[in-house]
Amino acid sequence: MLILLLLVASPVFADNCSDLFDGVLYSRRSILTIKGLPTNLAYNQNNKDLHFTVIDIDSLQNDDVQTKMDQYVLANGQPIKIDDINGQAAAVDNKNNRVYIASDDGLATLNATYKTNFLAFKDEDITMLFKTTNDDKLYAVLFPDSEVYEIDLQRNEKKRIENVPCAFILAVDDAENIYYECDSKYVKVLLKDYVEPIEYVGLAKNAARAMTIDDNNRVILAANDGLYWLQPDSLIPKKLMNLDFVPSGVVFNGHNLFISTSGIIYEFNSEDCEH
Repeated sequence: MLILLLLVASPVFADNCSDLFDGVLYSRRSILTIKGLPTNLAYNQNNKDLHFTVIDIDSLQNDDVQTKMDQYVLANGQPIKIDDINGQAAAVDNKNNRVYIASDDGLATLNATYKTNFLAFKDEDITMLFKTTNDDKLYAVLFPDSEVYEIDLQRNEKKRIENVPCAFILAVDDAENIYYECDSKYVKVLLKDYVEPIEYVGLAKNAARAMTIDDNNRVILAANDGLYWLQPDSLIPKKLMNLDFVPSGVVFNGHNLFISTSGIIYEFNSEDCEH
């Protein structure tokens, strides 16, 4: 089954630097081709593992069946399926070198042999995770209402974020501003200590695909036409990159970045383009 599912691409760098991100030229290479939609990218800076979820496209497009998905990690160029759990998303605590796995039966951690250990929230269906950079906060989205919870990792307790109605994609910056997209419509931000979220302008309806935080604590939105910087003090997102494909996931590794789309994960590298 694994052989039939995965087709690993040879990691050959492009011989040109035609992609531009935030004014800097990047080369692009395919690091993995795979049957399905790779999404929910998360990168472990400690061991260079790339975590991602693969969604079965046929089940995604069929409203009469439950969406099928599997959790993977790309380690040393090889995809490894996390097969002891029904994983739906991963979040990496790079500071403490810990990986959290969201499943349809609670929250788990991933050990060095890529097996999971149950942590908390038995019987809870967790569809998304987001780990903040500089503190111990973990945010989770729970099925069926896509409500957002802040998880206290010391006590293994969760608290509902009352002023975020729901989230299909989510990011939280170091100032604890919460960025989200809800009901497949528009992108909003709930500023810390405020009760009403603010809607960003200039983005097409149903265009948001993924969010992440870069190394400069900027919230980066992957939309249908490219990457945007969502700033807490501006309602107009700043476009940083045009894309010739529809992204399904994005994550950073220093100045470089990974972007996924249907059937493939790309790595964008700026070092190859330095003169």
